[in-house]
Amino acid sequence: MTDPHSCPLCSETYDDRNDLRVHLEVKHRKSEVVSYLVELDAAVTDISSDHESTTVDEEPQAPSA
Repeated sequence: MTDPHSCPLCSETYDDRNDLRVHLEVKHRKSEVVSYLVELDAAVTDISSDHESTTVDEEPQAPSA
């Protein structure tokens, strides 16, 4: 079982992290806190996707220019 993701601004909980993100963007879209959290999540997602990039031989890909 996965841990529920709780909205930091209300009592809503979601099983899926993406559902919580949609909730934040729709229900709390004007909140500066939500803007910060969404931007932070995007930055973390970008960093983690960089670490998972590998070639067929399991060697990291060279950075693009």
